[in-house]
Amino acid sequence: MSLTRSRELTFVIPTVAFVAIVSTIGAVLAPGPDNLPQGSSFSHGPSGSAAAYLTLQRIGYAIRRSYEPVSAMSGPLEGALLVIANPAEAASTQDRRAVQAFMAAGGTVLATGCVAATFLSSAAKGEGDPFPKLHTYAARVRTPLSDGAPSITMTSGCESPALGAAYTPLYADGRDRAVLFARIGKGLAVWWSGNTPIENGSIETPGHLELLLNLVGPPGRLVVWDEFYHGQRRSLWSYMSRTPLPWALVQVALIAMAAGATVVRRRLPIRQPLVEARTAPLEFVETMAALYARSPSAAAAVTLARARLRRLVVEATGLTPDVTDARLSAAASPRAHIPADDLRQLLEAADRAGADPRTSAEIALPLVQRLQTVAMALHGG
Repeated sequence: MSLTRSRELTFVIPTVAFVAIVSTIGAVLAPGPDNLPQGSSFSHGPSGSAAAYLTLQRIGYAIRRSYEPVSAMSGPLEGALLVIANPAEAASTQDRRAVQAFMAAGGTVLATGCVAATFLSSAAKGEGDPFPKLHTYAARVRTPLSDGAPSITMTSGCESPALGAAYTPLYADGRDRAVLFARIGKGLAVWWSGNTPIENGSIETPGHLELLLNLVGPPGRLVVWDEFYHGQRRSLWSYMSRTPLPWALVQVALIAMAAGATVVRRRLPIRQPLVEARTAPLEFVETMAALYARSPSAAAAVTLARARLRRLVVEATGLTPDVTDARLSAAASPRAHIPADDLRQLLEAADRAGADPRTSAEIALPLVQRLQTVAMALHGG
């Protein structure tokens, strides 16, 4: 293999390995589908409605999500718009009654999808084609709801919604009806056969956003976007957080901590309080060293060394402590291997130096060294 070929492989192989590693990391870290139901304002997929929700929010509408059934919605809702976009659950009798009361009081309901028809009529079955087709529908009547939207595209496949004679077709193609509306009390009910105009993938189609804005009305109106029927439920804690229970739990926790601290303190071992010494050991050593440095201690050192030698000789020979230096020297000479006269002269010289307070360190040091040497020899050292 040539040198040029080897250099090419040296460049290509690391490059291919790097691309493979980056591709693998990208595949692992790439966000997957949100797996949220169609019509959910949380979903950013093609069939979700997050774009419509955020658009209304940025325009200036007071929009919020509802995680409660229609019959349990709280707060001031007079004149609000309730969006039930492609629910996954059919309405109960209690839900329909709540929706009827909401519209009678002046609220507007936008129900999209086959199942949503059950919120407007007890006769609706909520069944449809599992694979609906997309059709284009023209406006049948001119109303403020269709301004700027002469035609729309909508999925079709619902069986007859059976909403009743009060509902008027707004967008239709022959007997295929895509949008129906009716006045209910002081409010308005609007049904779409599909969720297409407010889906992320088709909201930019001409006429779709206009259809939604015509229904919502001027900015400032409250819009409640249902998520309960998409399976989004409030947790048990979310319900309890709106009650005094959290503060009660905090108080109970504080009481428990105080009681626990009391029990633990009573069961701890009893210890004497620590008394700090007035001086540390090192300070004591330094103080004593300074005292010795200031005092004339050379004579005292000779006296201590001489007294120690005499005590050792007395213990070794059995003589009395008041024996004379001459007799003590004679008795210790054989044991210390030193002439008796030399030992006697050493003891007498040490006695004179120890009695003289003017003895200097130069005189005391040789005497102490000789006395310690005799003491070591006495013990066989």
